[in-house]
Amino acid sequence: MNSSITIRQAQKSDTSSIADFLSRAACTHRHLDWQGVLDWIPFTPFLMMYDEYRLQAILTCPPDHQNIAWIRCFACEKKYDLALTWEPLFNAIQTLPNMAGTTLYSVGLNDWFAGLLEGSRFVNFQNIVVLQWNEKMPVFKPVDQPWIIRPMEEVDLDKVAVLDQSAFEPIWVNPPDKVKLAYAQAEHASVVELDDRIVGYEMTTANHISAHLARIAIHPAFQNQHIGSSLIADMFEYFIHKGISQISVNTQSTNMASLALYQRLGFILTGETFPVFQYQI
Repeated sequence: MNSSITIRQAQKSDTSSIADFLSRAACTHRHLDWQGVLDWIPFTPFLMMYDEYRLQAILTCPPDHQNIAWIRCFACEKKYDLALTWEPLFNAIQTLPNMAGTTLYSVGLNDWFAGLLEGSRFVNFQNIVVLQWNEKMPVFKPVDQPWIIRPMEEVDLDKVAVLDQSAFEPIWVNPPDKVKLAYAQAEHASVVELDDRIVGYEMTTANHISAHLARIAIHPAFQNQHIGSSLIADMFEYFIHKGISQISVNTQSTNMASLALYQRLGFILTGETFPVFQYQI
C-alpha cells in the first residue's frame, strides 16, 4: 500500500466530510437498508481511507448479530482506483477484533462491486430475484379463520421483532432497531393477531406511483393457513384504493415457498437478479 495512504475509523466529527465525499464518489455500493450511510458512523468498522490530500474511499460493515455482518457501504472517489482502494480497506477490516470469526455478506447490486467481491474470494451462495404484480386481483376462496388482520401499531414492534427472529434465517433477521426503522418508513403495515398473539406481519413502502412489499413474515407454527395471502390481499386493496397498482417484491431464488405464494397471487418474475455473497473472516 502507498505509504501516503492512511486508514482510520470514522468519528462523529467526520460526518460532513463523509457526506461531501459521498456526493462526489464515482462508485458507491449501498446496501438495501433502512438506515442511511451516515447513521453507521458511530459503529465499528466504518473505515476511511485518506491519501495525503483528501478522503479517497470508505467501507463500513458493522455486525448486526453475533458473527454476522453486511457490507453497508463501499464508496470510491475514482473508478480506476477501485481495486487499489477496496483491497487495503478489506484487509484492514479483517484485522479488527470485533470482526474475528464473522461471516461477511453483501448483495452484488452492481457488476463492478460483484467483481470486487469475487476477486476477494467471496462466494456467491444464492441470488435475490425481483417480482412485479401483474395488476390482476386474485380470487380468494372464503376462509373461516380464527385470526384477524389489523393495522400495526408502535406498541406491537417488540412482538414483531420476536416474530421476525423466528421466521427467518439469522442472516435475514431484522434486529429490533431495524424493525422500528422499517415501521417508520412503511406506507402500509399490518399484523395478524390470534388470541392476543402476533403470528404474522407485513410492511410495504411506497411513493406516489409504486409500492414495494418490503417485509412479510409468518410464524413457522402458523404457516400454510392462508395468513400470508390474506396479508398481501389486504395490502393490495389498500394500494388499489390509493390508485397504485405497481407493486414489487424481492425474495431469494431458493425460497420456493415464497416464490409459489407470490406467483399464485399474480406476481411475475421480472428477470432481474442480484447475487448474494459471503466471506468467512
